Amino acid sequence: MRHLHSWNKKLLVTIIACSAPISLANASGFRVPEVSVAGTAASNALVATTDELGSIAYNPAAISFHEGRHVMAGLNSISYDTAVTPTGGTYTEGNGENNFLIPNLLVSTTGDNNLGFALLVNSPFGLETRWPDETFPQFAGAADPLEPQLSRIKMININPNVSYKIDKDSSVAFGIDFYDIVDLNLNTQAIPVRGTGSGIGMNFGVLQRVGNLSFGLTYRSSVSTTINGHFDARGIGSSVISAKADLEFPDILQLGVHYKPTDNIGIEFNADRTGWSSFDEIKVIDSTGNTLGSISSNNWKNVWAYRFGFNWKINSGTKLILGYSYDNTPQPDATFSARVPDADRQLFSIGASHQINDWKIEYAYMYVDVDDRNVNSATAFAGGDANGTTAYNGTYESDVSLIGVSVALKF
Repeated sequence: MRHLHSWNKKLLVTIIACSAPISLANASGFRVPEVSVAGTAASNALVATTDELGSIAYNPAAISFHEGRHVMAGLNSISYDTAVTPTGGTYTEGNGENNFLIPNLLVSTTGDNNLGFALLVNSPFGLETRWPDETFPQFAGAADPLEPQLSRIKMININPNVSYKIDKDSSVAFGIDFYDIVDLNLNTQAIPVRGTGSGIGMNFGVLQRVGNLSFGLTYRSSVSTTINGHFDARGIGSSVISAKADLEFPDILQLGVHYKPTDNIGIEFNADRTGWSSFDEIKVIDSTGNTLGSISSNNWKNVWAYRFGFNWKINSGTKLILGYSYDNTPQPDATFSARVPDADRQLFSIGASHQINDWKIEYAYMYVDVDDRNVNSATAFAGGDANGTTAYNGTYESDVSLIGVSVALKF
């Protein structure tokens, strides 16, 4: 690989700075909390639920409350549209994919020794943002190669868990999270930037029933991943550069309380904290170990989300589920990026389940009401890192909805 000319190397560093954020999802930052269809129906308020199989994806301590062997396969279809009216520009819609299929899988079993096991496969982070060329007027001229284009992350979490039932009302669980980043794109209009990587974290959960109440707690550690990929700088007269970067996904703390005023009604409140402060600095290193850039322009903050779920067992085989959540954005105005035009949002959901002998069918619909984000920075864009500058001034709009279906079998 031939060496970059000094100007191109500086340009590459700037591209990395403009590329640091990843993509927009339907919760704070780029998190996708809908890891089961029952969770989608309840706006993800399932941390303290003991009688819903889909709650295992939120709190693996629930394994112990589902005797026997279970298999559940689900699919969430996410529709996502975004648009911007940049200052000095015109209304422009994002031109990336606007429909995504995100599968989830659960296999669980319990034994006579109070131990239980579950394997979960889901995708807790992801989606994409793509902008047409010349969307943002301040990238005209010499800065045109730096204008953001595609920001995409596709990943899966392979999550084996072991639970232990302390007594009939108490359980604990421990698991491993293996994050496999199968596709990471951080393209500008001139430079494709792509990589893959993986990392390992851990999680634990606790569930406790006390009369008509149950309490749940789960924690998932942050996961550091090493992304190996390349920067295709041929669009600026250079070469393809092998490089790597460390990307840390946030830790997640979830707390919940579930109340059953009658045998047929359940009400749950959850609060969860996503540790987005870990999304702070990215260092990109070339194949010889030289640092190409050091970026500290995200500086996201830790945020809380508040979730309410309601379920009503209409008869022996049918259950109605409703949910509402309020999610805060972790992205401050000072480092706002059009690659993640994040904003506060409200989630409204409805769903139902039908039990037919050993089979169970669930379906859900969720609408995500995303606040418009008005950005009016006074920090001039000087051709370097565009985050938090006038380059991204404007009004951002997003629209998100989900439809989910799952099938479960007990055997």
